[in-house]
Amino acid sequence: MLAGGVLVGAVNIYLASSLLPTAVADIGGAGFYAWNMTIYLVAMVIATMLVSRLLARWGNVGAYRLGFAVFLAGSLACAASPAMPVLLAGRGVQGFGAGVLSGLGFAVIRSALPRRLWTRGNALMSAMYGVGNFVGPALRRPVRPVRLVASGVRGDGGDRGGVLRGRAPGAAARRTK
Repeated sequence: MLAGGVLVGAVNIYLASSLLPTAVADIGGAGFYAWNMTIYLVAMVIATMLVSRLLARWGNVGAYRLGFAVFLAGSLACAASPAMPVLLAGRGVQGFGAGVLSGLGFAVIRSALPRRLWTRGNALMSAMYGVGNFVGPALRRPVRPVRLVASGVRGDGGDRGGVLRGRAPGAAARRTK
């Protein structure tokens, strides 16, 4: 779970950047292209700085639940966005959740692992950004036949996996015809 939160944020950085050209073609907003990643990363940094306060108030489990809930809310906002300003707001929320998850991974090591594993735990967490660097763009390849809801950016010209038609976005991907 420690590395999983970091991996979610890292994969989303690279997956969203590889899917963004398709989203811009679909909903417009080419003038805001660079803001997509900027807003996500700034929100991520701000949230990472607040992790110690979240831990003090909510504890390890509560802070992780909060981080995943915020990330999910941002993903759903991105998935349902009809225009670039809504997508940018969703990316900000998503980045905040990713920042909480990434910061928690590093902050909780001392309470979750024995002292002899602290260095390995930090190395594993740091490696998640490298994994995300390869996995994120690799997930872009099958996007034409698959709608990715969890990334927050559409990979096809559809309505974000049916969210706008009332279908539940429970699965990360759906096959389309």
